[in-house]
Order: sequence, then structure tokens, then C-alpha cells
Amino acid sequence: MNVIILLAITGVFSMFSGIFKQKMLALPVILLAFISALVLLSFGYLGDFTALTNNMVLFDDHAIKFSMVIVFLSIFIFIMGQYYYSEDIEHLTDIFALFVFSIVGGILLVSFQNLTMLFLGTEILSIPLYILAASNRRSLASNEAGLKYYLMGSFATCFLLLGITLIYGAYGSFDLDIITAAITAKGLSSLFITGVILILCAFIFKLSAVPFHFWAPDVYHGAPTVLTAFVSTVVKVAVFGALLKFVLFIGGHQGDKWTLLFMLVIIATMIFGNIVSVRQTNFKRLLAYSGIANVGFVLIALLDVNDLTASYILYNLLAYGIASIMAFSIYSTIKTHTEIDTIEGIAGLMANNKLLSISLIFAMLSFAGIPPLAGFFGKYFIIVNAVNAGYVWLAVIAVVSSVIAAYNYLRVSATVVSHSSEIATIPISTLYRIFLVACIICIVLLGILPDQVLVILG
Repeated sequence: MNVIILLAITGVFSMFSGIFKQKMLALPVILLAFISALVLLSFGYLGDFTALTNNMVLFDDHAIKFSMVIVFLSIFIFIMGQYYYSEDIEHLTDIFALFVFSIVGGILLVSFQNLTMLFLGTEILSIPLYILAASNRRSLASNEAGLKYYLMGSFATCFLLLGITLIYGAYGSFDLDIITAAITAKGLSSLFITGVILILCAFIFKLSAVPFHFWAPDVYHGAPTVLTAFVSTVVKVAVFGALLKFVLFIGGHQGDKWTLLFMLVIIATMIFGNIVSVRQTNFKRLLAYSGIANVGFVLIALLDVNDLTASYILYNLLAYGIASIMAFSIYSTIKTHTEIDTIEGIAGLMANNKLLSISLIFAMLSFAGIPPLAGFFGKYFIIVNAVNAGYVWLAVIAVVSSVIAAYNYLRVSATVVSHSSEIATIPISTLYRIFLVACIICIVLLGILPDQVLVILG
């Protein structure tokens, strides 16, 4: 809870730094707060607020690990934001504050112990995103992205609220422990089953999995690139953390029904995301469909929940997240200086922009699952877990879909080194070079030391 208080105060500080004309202070203070939050989470200085929150929030090991990954990826997002937003942009500190408040919502989401907090965490996470998606008021695409995200998000919230209402109607409580005890005493209610299905639909929307994926390509394409990177990484970590906790909650109650639902969503999401991405020519839309496919891949881990499931999910999302942030950052840099936003448009990037090209290739190879990069083990652990659980045929589908995905990523890499044309030298600062190198190092270290990383995440 100390982490939530710290970050909430930091968000308020960011807002007031803009009011008092001290924009330069916002980013350093936010980054310092993130580092402090990692320290608090690592050493367990979380504070005991159980009585104050009436057991609505539980910072167990599950919540701590997911919160650490959320905060860690957020550091990369804000460093990327430093180069995306110019310092004289209107309401810069308010934009930073909205990101911080959304992160607070994500941490609440992974630590919910009460269905009320599940709803509050979802809304605190989501509402700033609707604003940020439409924050570029001079762009019609950004306005469209914000409107679509808001309308579709509101629709998904209705599923969530109705599901929570039905579960409350069945057992008269929002507390997970009390509901579990009531199910043991009274048996399973049809209202509970219906409520669970509706809540799972809301999760599927937040993850942009099929069939609730339609908003993702347009929002990814139209929204500011920093927000796109944030939604595809930090937000998905938060939602997967909450979904895993919810699956553990419902797992003992006719788990076979939920397994069938997940299997249908997984197969459709992986196949659709990878096949449609083959036809994409816009780089951001390619990454949008890539993200949809990866969600289907990670969902496989939920079919057999064991002691290592959380570690496998976090490893995959961490590897995918760092590569995504780096790829979106490079795309933003190229588009800012050249107005190029297509895959074919980056042909010849390697000729005069070696570091940008090498960094983008590392990100694509990690996405493709080429060893020894992090993306390989992110896929490997989940596939092996599925095989051990008896889902061999599903693992085969996952491997085939990964091969299709690899074509897309290798296509981008081949275009970068193509000699058909050349892109003029794009000026990048020393700090931005350090940022790219740091991303590459993280991808390589995650791939070289997977067991050690799993121990930390476990």
C-alpha cells in the first residue's frame, strides 16, 4: 500500500509542477519515485493497511511480483516519453500524471481481494488511458482512437459490472474468501457461472483478445506512440495479473467450463492475430496484431495454473514488453524525422542509422523467438508447460502460429537492411543511445539467464 500512496502523491506532484511552471522537475521526480517503489516492493516495505482497506487489497507475493514488473516497464515508458514529448508541449505534466495514475490503477488491479476493488482498479487504470489516447488534439486519428477506446471500454465495463452484480446476488458478498466459503456451503449457483463468464469477457476485451479485439488496431495506430507502448506492455501486465488471480479464484469451481472458454479464445486469438498481421503495411498496426497474437500465446499458461505459471507469464510479458517499447520508440523517432510510418518505408535504414537499425532488428528477432534472445524463452516456457499439462495439440498450434509470426518480424528485419533505398541520418542524443543499448542488454540478459530471472519472478 505504501507504493500506491507514493505513486499517487507523485502523480499529484506532477500536476502541480505544471501549475507552478516547474515542468523540468516532473520527470526526474517520477523516475525517482519508480526506483523507490521498486525498493519498497523488493524489500517488502509495504505497510499494513489491512484494517483500513477492510481486506479489499492484498499485497501477497503475486501482487508484489506483478507490481514490480509494472513499475520496471514504466521506467522505460517514461524514458521513451522524454524523447517523444517536446518540453514545450501543452499540459506535459498532466500527461505524465495521467500515466502515473493509470499505473496506480494497475497495481490496485493485481492486488484486488474484493470484486469492488477489481472494478475500481480497472477504472483507475482505464480512464486516464481514454484521455491519453485522444491527447493529441490536432490529430483526427488520435481523436478517433480516444473515442473508440472510450466507447468500447465503457461497453466492456458494463460486462464487468453486471458480472460482479450477479456474483454478489448469488452469495451476498464481494469478498473472494467469503464467496469461496459460500460456494462450499451452498453449492455453485447459475448466477455465479453467468457472472464469471461476463467478467472473463471484460478481461478478454482489456487484453484485446478475439473476439473483443476490434478496438486495438485503430487505437494503436491513432493514439500517441507512447500511449500505444504503454497499453501494449504495462496495461497487459496489470490485466494478466488480475486475470490470473481471478482464474485461481474460479479454478476450483467447475474449472473445465472455464478451460473450454479459454481454449476457444486462445486458438482464435493466435491464428487471427498472426494471419492478419501478414497483410499489414503500417508498422504500428503490425505491432497491434502482433500484440493480439501474443495475448493468445500467454493465455495458454492459464490452462494449467501451477506454482510457475505467474513466473512464465511475467517472463513472457517482460521480454515482450522491453522489445515492444524499443520498437515503438524507434518507430516514433523515424516517423518524427521522416514522416515514414510504413514497413516498406524503412528500407535502407541500416545505411546511415546503424544503432537504430540494430536495435530494431534485436526487437524483431526477440519477437520472433530467435534464441538466445528473451523472446525465445518467453515462448518456450509456456509451450513446455502446455505439453506437460497434456495440451500437446494446442502447443503444436502455438508453434505453427509462431512460425507465421516469425515471417512478419523477419520481413521487417530484411527491410531494414535492404539496399533498395537509403534513409538520411537521423540525429539521436547520447542519452537516447544509452536507452537503446540498455534495452538490447535487457533482452540479451533475459535470454542468457532465464533460470535466474524465473527465480526472481517466482
